[in-house]
Amino acid sequence: MRALLSVLGAILALLLLWYVWPSSIDPAYWDEPEPPALTGVLEPRGRLADAEPIAEGLITNSEDVAIGPDGAIYASQHSGAVVRITGSQGNWQVETVAQPTTLPALGLIWDLQGRLILAASDGIYRIDVDTGAYETLATEAGGRPFGFADDLDIGPDGTIYFSEASWKWANQPDVPTYLFDLAENRPYGALIALDPDTGETDILIDDMYFANGVAVAADGRSVFVLETFRYRLSRYWLEGPQAGTVDIVADNLPGSPDGVLGDGNGRLYIAMNTQRVPLVAFLHRNPFITRMLTKLPHWVWAQAGQPTAFVLVIDEEGNYLDSYHDPDGRFGFLANAVPDENGDIWLGSLTEGLVGRYTPPAE
Repeated sequence: MRALLSVLGAILALLLLWYVWPSSIDPAYWDEPEPPALTGVLEPRGRLADAEPIAEGLITNSEDVAIGPDGAIYASQHSGAVVRITGSQGNWQVETVAQPTTLPALGLIWDLQGRLILAASDGIYRIDVDTGAYETLATEAGGRPFGFADDLDIGPDGTIYFSEASWKWANQPDVPTYLFDLAENRPYGALIALDPDTGETDILIDDMYFANGVAVAADGRSVFVLETFRYRLSRYWLEGPQAGTVDIVADNLPGSPDGVLGDGNGRLYIAMNTQRVPLVAFLHRNPFITRMLTKLPHWVWAQAGQPTAFVLVIDEEGNYLDSYHDPDGRFGFLANAVPDENGDIWLGSLTEGLVGRYTPPAE
């Protein structure tokens, strides 16, 4: 009996210590809505099984993908490098083009002069892919240094629009800080405009829930931005009678959105890194339990299971048009879906060492 009481006492002492131990996060409550059913154009038909894997095992990941004027494939890496992929199936060559930072390199887009613009965690960089030379365009906005500059696109006048996913939970090479932003469930993100000639930045939308994918509308009069942990796509109006205002284009999306890019013809391609995860809804609805769980190592509580990634195709009014699902998790957590002028979709992965190329079925 004395031994049993000793064991119970030790357990109670550990529980008390766990309870009083300070938490690094302060979770907020959100009654996350149930996701829409995956029916109709959302039905998982596994079409990304036909996607061609490129440079598999030769790169660490492909957070974003940009197809160069030379036909080469450029991909951003967790190491802060940008790599160039050339060759053909079975004979891919990979070379590092530039290493502007040692923090994760994320968004890629070509500017109007054919230079590659990179959003890395600590800044926005402009790269000459022929020489490897790079320059820093911006490292802060509104007096806040960038901690998680993420995705970007270029306006018709050359303005760079990009997201800051979380100024509080700065991105780190080996720590999944985005999980702590997810668990805390507070708005630390922003949509920012950058004049590349002057380096001036302007926060267009503040207090966003993990601002992520950015895409300029086909007519250049507005810019779209995703919030990963609110499952929504919003539009910031740049011109017209609504200039300076924001409206929600698509709410309660069927997956966890990451990157978005338009094809110039009114279609947007959203990379869903996975379908909606019940564990995330549980964390959002139970802030006390979330606070207790996140005192444990992240590998204990952040077990969302196998990713079920897909690409969602919508128009600029938010209507669902099609979806392409990854049936076997080859692309892990899908980070970006980049349409090209030939109609192919280039797939970037947050977690897997490959790039994908998918040719959608003819309509």
